[in-house]
Amino acid sequence: MAQFKRLLLTFGIILLASVAHAQNSVYIDQIGNNSTIDVTQTGIDNVLGNNTNKAVFYGDSQGVTISQIGSYNTSVMNVQGNGTTLSSLVTGDSNQVNVSCGNTGPLCNQSAITASATGDQNTINITGGAKSTFGASVTGSNNTVNVTSTTTNLNGATATVTQTGGDANNITVTQNGPAGLNGFQARVDVTGGGNVIGVTQGGTVDSTVNIKSAGSNNNITVHSGN
Repeated sequence: MAQFKRLLLTFGIILLASVAHAQNSVYIDQIGNNSTIDVTQTGIDNVLGNNTNKAVFYGDSQGVTISQIGSYNTSVMNVQGNGTTLSSLVTGDSNQVNVSCGNTGPLCNQSAITASATGDQNTINITGGAKSTFGASVTGSNNTVNVTSTTTNLNGATATVTQTGGDANNITVTQNGPAGLNGFQARVDVTGGGNVIGVTQGGTVDSTVNIKSAGSNNNITVHSGN
């Protein structure tokens, strides 16, 4: 009987560990400079921050890599600091990546934010300010990519979106702020799928919009201010 109780207890611990793994949640509130942060979530539920408990990265010159492999994925991240590199890599299933850069508190200046999603329902939302660069890459499935950049610095807004592998596509890039010294810029590269592409950039002058599309339903709108 004693042995049976020990086996039952062991089984209970294993079961609890399995359930916890299925729910994978990580909430980060990081403060400090020159940090290197790597998070990998493999499994069923996957969550990294949400609208009320964001994964926030305060500090300068941080290197952040978030990998979510398989299942329901979801991440909400906020970067507060200068010279930070954040890379979000999502592979498979429901996907949803939300990254904001410098929207509250300190500016997110001279930072590089990139997000990629491969397969299934995809959705990438990137919003940022200051003089940083933003990139999104999507391969296959339902796709939706929104990149919004508002800057008060010259040469501040730069966005790159690459879509390959087809499916529904829906790409929107909106960039605002003062022109001068090559401000704004944007590049969208799409191959196949439902396509609906919109690029809007502010004035006055400096712009550069470069869209390359190869096939499917297409519907491309570009508005660049004077």
